Amino acid sequence: MEFDLASITGRSPLVEYPWRNEIDRLLNWLQDKEPSVKAFCFDVVMSAAYIDATSGIEKSIEGCENTPSRFNSHLGFINLCSPCYTSKGVWSYQKAVKPQSGALGKLSSEVILRFIEKLSTQLNDVIAVGGTEAADAVLYHQDGTAILAEVKSAPLLTYPFLFSAPNSCLQGEHEKLVITNSQLRECDSGMYFHNVGVINLGKVGSPLWPFKPIVDFLTQENNEHFIKECVQEWTAARTAYTIKDRTNKMYYLANACGSPPKIAKDRDGWPRKESISDSKTSAGLDRTDDIKKGIYQSIKIGTSIKNSPDIKTAIVSNLPAYRHGDDYVSPFINMLWGLGEDLVELNGYNAIIEKDLRRVFDFIITLEQPVLRNTIL
Repeated sequence: MEFDLASITGRSPLVEYPWRNEIDRLLNWLQDKEPSVKAFCFDVVMSAAYIDATSGIEKSIEGCENTPSRFNSHLGFINLCSPCYTSKGVWSYQKAVKPQSGALGKLSSEVILRFIEKLSTQLNDVIAVGGTEAADAVLYHQDGTAILAEVKSAPLLTYPFLFSAPNSCLQGEHEKLVITNSQLRECDSGMYFHNVGVINLGKVGSPLWPFKPIVDFLTQENNEHFIKECVQEWTAARTAYTIKDRTNKMYYLANACGSPPKIAKDRDGWPRKESISDSKTSAGLDRTDDIKKGIYQSIKIGTSIKNSPDIKTAIVSNLPAYRHGDDYVSPFINMLWGLGEDLVELNGYNAIIEKDLRRVFDFIITLEQPVLRNTIL
């Protein structure tokens, strides 16, 4: 079966979201930045996208006495209250909020595709496909190559939101607020960067909240030191996540950290069967089911395009498989495969000529440590 590239239809990444221009402003600023800064900013954008796409957030905000003084309540995307943990060492359980899985997958895919499109100088176009098509996306390179991509992405760190709610709405420490959506829209807000500090985001109901104030802050030159500290903290979390270093405080703020230590249950009343963040939230390409599916999809596509040298395959993510790469990705990076029907007799041996062989995947396109095989994106 031959692959019909012309039959694939899709859309420009994030075209359906009113805040896309804010992301583009950020990506223009990121053009000359280090990979770790780009990866950190992906996590910031995803945290903003989570709260934007989650309905009824006012029902999940809880009072917190450990927030910085101008705030009094917290909403996060892991089950651990970061202000309690980072400022007091207290393991306060607060159920995470996130969009429904369908919306979440679409969001994370389109955000990373927009990052790749705007940060890659050699790509002419990127189309988000999704649905039941053979590929999640098509990337068109300036050299005429079309790259069919499977997209799997997820943040390493998420950044919670803080609010300054009316005292009349507070019900006690880590009790849910009694607040209406219209009341919340009048509240001041901030994004909490764990051990570094808070970005003030203004009123919840302000235009393009929270994207515009976040991008305004990140792109202002006088905030460079704050951002540098955030990136250093992010890289510390990446290291702790990769090697599962539970002695590093940042480990428990990263996705896929599992359950808290025993003291959380014994001293702070952490619910017995609850984790902070389970393996389904593994960062980047690190969820093993995603790796397996990505490799399968690349091979499946390859069976249809083996006679089309200008069509390549890729797996796209924000981060490589830092935990599981050695076991699940590295064995396939230099592997070639072919079809039995292409066997020919060569000097007394059955062999497949190189032009009839394909790679398991041609590229792994990520913000850090991509596999590009001498191709410039």
